[in-house]
Formats: sequence, structure tokens, C-alpha cells
Amino acid sequence: MNACWLCQYTHTADAKTYGNFIVENMGCASVHSIAEQVSEDLRTKYPDAEGTDVETCCVHIEHHTLHPICRIATMLRSLLRLSDEMEQNVRKCDEDGNSLMDPKMLETYLKLQGQILQIYRISESSKLLFSERSL
Repeated sequence: MNACWLCQYTHTADAKTYGNFIVENMGCASVHSIAEQVSEDLRTKYPDAEGTDVETCCVHIEHHTLHPICRIATMLRSLLRLSDEMEQNVRKCDEDGNSLMDPKMLETYLKLQGQILQIYRISESSKLLFSERSL
């Protein structure tokens, strides 16, 4: 397992600053873009440190961070990718080339859309488990 600088030095002011930057930008930038910016700054400040590459920063953001904003953004992005894939598979063609809807796939797709809407409806992050206000 690769070392993760952001996890190893989570108690430091720099790591906390990066953590705040990540949380503040999760809703408006891609994980890769955020990781690139964090990695670039880390490599400038700590050129010989392990676990400062873009890939490790991405893993930290998507898997190590438990902040509700990061977790929800990660889940939402995953559900949106799945939704895009499912939407392409809802329609099937029969042997005559006629377009048909797969009822089971459509039902699953609509349930997935409901889950996505439910995430968007979450308005108060303070009510979420692990939020800063609840700790």
C-alpha cells in the first residue's frame, strides 16, 4: 500500500489546509483536478515526500476522507456514471431493428434516478453523520 501524505500528516496545519480546500471544492471541481492542485502544492513544499502524487491524492479524496461532503460527492459522481451507463442499456433492439424498452432495466434506472434526486435534496450537511457540527 502506498503511503498517503495527507493521512500521515493529518494533524499538521498544511494537511488541514489541504483538507479544507478539498471539502470546499468537491462540489464544483473534478476529483482529479483537485488532486492535481493539491499534489502540485505538496510536491513544491515537500519535494522528497512519499504519497504526494496525483493518484494518491485522488485515492485520499475518494476513499480515505470521511467528511460527508466528500463522501456524498463521491457517491453522487458514482451514481451519475452508473446512470449514464444504464440509460444507454434501457433501450434494446429486437431482431427487426425495432427499439424496445427493457422494463426491468427501466425500473432500475428510475430507482437510481430517485436515489440521485434524494442526494440532491440533502440540504443540511450538519444533519449528516460525521459532520463537523455533530462532532
